[in-house]
Amino acid sequence: MTTSTTVLQGSDLRQAMLGAASYMELYRDAANALNVFPVPDGDTGTNMLLTLRAGIEQMNKDSHLESAGDVAESIATGAFWGARGNSGVILSQLLRGFADGVAGSVTIETSDAVAAFRSATDSAYGAVSQPREGTMLSVIRGASDASIRANDAGERDVVALWQVAYDGAIEALAITPEQLPVLKEAGVVDSGGLGVVAIIGGALRHLQGDMGQAHDLGLRSMGNLIDPTQTSTVSIDSDFLDTHEESEFGYCTQFVIHGRELSVDVLRAGLDAIAESTVIIGGGSAVRVHVHTEDPGAALTFGVGYGDLDEVKIDNMSLQNRDWTTGHRERARPTEIRPGVSVVAVASGPGFAALFQDAGCAAIVPGGQTLNPSASEIIDAALSAGTTDVVVLPNNRNIILTAGQAAEADTEGVQLHVVNTRSMPEGTAAMLGFNPEISVTDNISSMDQAATSIETLEVTQAVRDSVVDGQQVREGQFMAILNGSLVALAADPETAVQDGLPHSSVDDHSIITLYWGEAVDEERATLLQETLESTYDGAEVDLYAGGQPYYPYLVSVE
Repeated sequence: MTTSTTVLQGSDLRQAMLGAASYMELYRDAANALNVFPVPDGDTGTNMLLTLRAGIEQMNKDSHLESAGDVAESIATGAFWGARGNSGVILSQLLRGFADGVAGSVTIETSDAVAAFRSATDSAYGAVSQPREGTMLSVIRGASDASIRANDAGERDVVALWQVAYDGAIEALAITPEQLPVLKEAGVVDSGGLGVVAIIGGALRHLQGDMGQAHDLGLRSMGNLIDPTQTSTVSIDSDFLDTHEESEFGYCTQFVIHGRELSVDVLRAGLDAIAESTVIIGGGSAVRVHVHTEDPGAALTFGVGYGDLDEVKIDNMSLQNRDWTTGHRERARPTEIRPGVSVVAVASGPGFAALFQDAGCAAIVPGGQTLNPSASEIIDAALSAGTTDVVVLPNNRNIILTAGQAAEADTEGVQLHVVNTRSMPEGTAAMLGFNPEISVTDNISSMDQAATSIETLEVTQAVRDSVVDGQQVREGQFMAILNGSLVALAADPETAVQDGLPHSSVDDHSIITLYWGEAVDEERATLLQETLESTYDGAEVDLYAGGQPYYPYLVSVE
């Protein structure tokens, strides 16, 4: 005999969201692997999970809240501040809409659930300037439309209604390749849509009383569109995932060691003796370290014993914890905010960080291709700038939406403005248009014009087989991506640059700027510079050590 559930309490919603997180974690790697572009930024699942975890972390801090509406509001608030990447921002808006739909409700009945799913859909669509079908937007709308039909048909069991919404989300996910040609070309369903299905399905499992370990929802091979062999593809930042969340005490310390014949095992053994939550990746000439410790100096001293340190980042987790508890998000802020304009840039790689600082940026937000910063991290950097107006350069397509969300937040008298730079070369070009002596409006116009005056060629290595822009891409090939479109494939990064540049407007009067990454040495980069100078006689070819990961070369043409 089945027991009807006519209402959900606040405690039920708490359990549902815990289930959602456990199933999002289960499907994180699958969502990462479904990213259409075979570049090392397959982080849709990671960003959605980090965003959802931020919401649940806030929910747990607000453990005194009892009503369903208050619990939903707490989750939405946490997700807003912790949103990462485009998929995370859209998810945070989905959760915001859900909370708005049940605002003021002590319990959730079927009519409230319908209102929540509808509001979640409207909010998610509203977060995107040009919504496209065949994405996670279509999937949440599929859930909403199904719930409306069930409610109109007289369904009064709220868990049964949730089941109908889940079934509607699955149906919507299955047809995403028919709605978005790039998905059909690649033979996959939408990655963000899979995340939405996992979240709704995980919540449903817990509402149905299945609170054990998350297990397969039966999606991994649906319609032969999710390749099980690809679900093991994990982006670098996933290795940091389980230790990314803030601990209650101590310092979160991160740095890169540059040395010779570095052993991950030796470093881990040494750091385990003085720190906790140790994560080390890399090896050979460079390793990236993440530890939690009471004394960050001990970890840094240990690291110096093995090589040169770079990209050092230390966060006081005790202060961060108190900030969350009291509702304040203040860190390293000036005592007074002066009238004026400053710039904050997101950057990856020590060379690029130095370039932005030298160009006049007030603060650098670490992040980029595989570790998108959250809205709160962008806001913290902006508040540390000390001016009433702060221009944010996201410098990555997947960070633009997060930067926009940060700009919409209440930042206590500091106004954030976003110039939609899609790459770090665009960001460096934008800095040429910055003038602290003119108004913020004129700065935005000048910086945007400078950023859009260049073309950007990005060279990276495919992490899996795929079909992109009609071309078959094989794992290990180097791709030349011009302004977001694949234009050439090659066996080595230098050839990729040479084959990709003719697709731009380059000529003998151009200025070509090469930024070489951490995987390339200066000798190789210099040889490429000389080759381009010979190929484009009269062109100016400049060379900078960007130090960026995953992209051997970033190139701008103006």
